[in-house]
Amino acid sequence: MGAAGVVVWTTLNQGGPGTPAIPLAKPAGSAEETPDDGSGPTGQQSVGEAITSCRREVAVAESVLAAAGDGIGHWREHVQAQTDLSLGRTEEDEAEKIWQRTRQAGASDVAKYQTAKSGRKADGNACRPVKGAEDDQGEQLKLCHTRLSKVSSALTNADLAMKDWQRQLEALKDADPDDLHHYEDSWLEAWRKAPENLDRYSAAMDTLAKTKSCPR
Repeated sequence: MGAAGVVVWTTLNQGGPGTPAIPLAKPAGSAEETPDDGSGPTGQQSVGEAITSCRREVAVAESVLAAAGDGIGHWREHVQAQTDLSLGRTEEDEAEKIWQRTRQAGASDVAKYQTAKSGRKADGNACRPVKGAEDDQGEQLKLCHTRLSKVSSALTNADLAMKDWQRQLEALKDADPDDLHHYEDSWLEAWRKAPENLDRYSAAMDTLAKTKSCPR
């Protein structure tokens, strides 16, 4: 910002020694500079940029969350097949079909999620209040900030569930055909623990579904 009211002085030598210094005249029509309080064109431009950045941050976070959807869905099916088998609600051959199908999709699930995740650089200041914002702009930022908070919570839980799925896929890949008993023990342990992160993810997604979207 310019410093308002500063006057530049110079000495006119044509009048000889002793001639008093006089101020340089401002060009006709010029106005005094005033501090930017955020309400002028520059301030509104800054607010507009903040809103655009906020929308982009929400959209990217939502895209990463969507990328986790398929993988978590397959992991849930994988776990549910064991649950149904243990409760006698399905036959082993049916469970095997589900395990094989979800396992085959696993590598793609993980790659899709990791690609989306690596492309996001979270901005901790996104959607914060901005000085000079009009009332409707402030409300928009507030709404988007709430949405981003809920998406971030869902992402935290999605990441935990995806890590569970990735670990199981790696265990399947590394399983020793001559020591399937060891694999079965590790799988049953993973199966017992899986609902915790899956349930947290589901709860976060339910909360997100009740949260208003960020206006585009």
